[in-house]
This record gives sequence, structure tokens and C-alpha cells, in this order.
Amino acid sequence: MVQRPGRSLPPMTSLPVFEAVGRHMSIAKAADELCLTAGAVSRQIQNLETFLGCDLFERAHRRIAFTPAGEVYWGKIHASLDAIRGVTSDLAVGIERRPLVIGSPRVFLQKCIMPALGTLYARSPDIVVKFVSGVQDIDGVDAAIHVGEAISRKGFVCEILGDADLTPVCSPSYLRRAPKLDTPDDLENHTLLRSAEFTRNWERWLGPRASRIFAHTRFIDMESSGLEPTAAVEGLGIAIVRRRLVEQELADHRLVALFESEMVHEHYFFLFAEPKLRSGTFRLFRNWLRDAVME
Repeated sequence: MVQRPGRSLPPMTSLPVFEAVGRHMSIAKAADELCLTAGAVSRQIQNLETFLGCDLFERAHRRIAFTPAGEVYWGKIHASLDAIRGVTSDLAVGIERRPLVIGSPRVFLQKCIMPALGTLYARSPDIVVKFVSGVQDIDGVDAAIHVGEAISRKGFVCEILGDADLTPVCSPSYLRRAPKLDTPDDLENHTLLRSAEFTRNWERWLGPRASRIFAHTRFIDMESSGLEPTAAVEGLGIAIVRRRLVEQELADHRLVALFESEMVHEHYFFLFAEPKLRSGTFRLFRNWLRDAVME
């Protein structure tokens, strides 16, 4: 005796198979669409018929046709699956149209991303990206550009974007009129430019000498990071910078790199959660970013 299903759900894997067979009126065509074998499709239909306790199709030589019950049932299932496809598509489109929120250090954003941003919109005119600076954590953004050392965090990807070597720089005019500057120890007799972020960079570059030099040198403090290179070009003092951010100023001889043999080697990284790769918009941005700024 076949047990009637009552209000129980049918075997859910069978429903898309039944809907495809009914749409094509062909087991072979449904199998091609679903990337299944014809035998697997037939077994799914048989499982559904066994559950329902009735035939859904009449089988004849090389053809099938709905039974009256099968035709009614197919109409309901087709409408339900079509509604599911619709709301799924609407949700996916909504997610794809949501602005990408990308965290980035302010100076990297200004020097590396903004000059190349036009190529992103040329590649994808409809993309919407919001950049935020001062991000301390990956939470709350879709991805973050991070400088320093690689971050190892379960479920996240951390990709190298390029070099972020630290080196002191100053203008040629400052160098001509300043006290001798033969070794890093001589920096205690000079004016150093800093902000909160760039103080940490000075500490990383100076290492154990930092406390002694900081005790004697003169500082010009800046409220916002990123002003130090401009102040250095104007001859106000010595800035500690990521070399790739001032390549143009170095090439134009507006700045001179000091003590290049003692550069601190670090990198820029692109950090994001692995599931972000499911988004076509995110993949497009990631590929553009690597093309635009990766060395």
C-alpha cells in the first residue's frame, strides 16, 4: 500500500527535475539542461511518483505526456519554482548594485587609486564604489587595503598589491641648507615631519634609535596624514614615506630619498572574506585593482 504524503514535503531534489521534464516534454532534453543522465532523471521522477502515489506522466514509445494529475501538479510546481527564481534573481541584482565599500589608507587612495579610477568606470560604467579611509578592521567593509605585514585570518584572503617600502625624503633645497646628514643618527639635528600614522612609520624605520632621536629633534606635527610629502617638497623638513607614493616627486627631483640602503621593506595587501568572490561586481573590482596598482 502506498502511504499518502498528507502535508509532508515531496523529495525536493525531484521537483526541479519534474519541472524541467514537463517543460521540455522530454527526459533527454531535461537531462541535458540539468547535466544529469537520462537514467538519473527517470529515477527522480519515479521517486516523486512513489511519494505522491500517482503517475505524473504517461509513457509511450519515445514520447511522454502528462496524466491529468501530473498536468495540474506541474502547473503548481512550475509557478512556485518560477517565483523562487524571480526572487533569487532580484536579491542577487540588489546585492550586485549595492555599493562596494573599500577601506584604504588615505595617501594610497590619493596617490594610487584616484589617478587610475577612471579606468574602472570605463571598464564597468555602472559600478558603485565607496572608499573610506582610516579603517581599522575588515568588519563593516567589503575589503580593505592594508599596509605592513600580511594578515592571517581564517576565511579571509590577503593578497599582495605591491611594495610599501619606508624611506625618509626631503627636498633638494632643504638638503643644501641643512646640517650634515651622513647617517640616520644625524636626524636628531633636523626637522622631522609627522602625523600620528607617520610617527609610527618613523618608529619602524628608526628602530632602537627612535627614542634618542625623538628626544632631541624638532617636529612639525600635522593633523592629517598625507600632508608630510607636500611639506617635504616645500622644504619644511624630512618626511618618512612609502617610496611608491612619491615616485613622481623623486623622478621630478622635487624630493630626494635618503639612506636608501636602510629602507624598511613592507607591502600593501588587499584583504577580504572568501565569500566576497561569489559577487561578480567584487571580482571585477578586485581584478581592476590588481591591474591598476600591482607591481
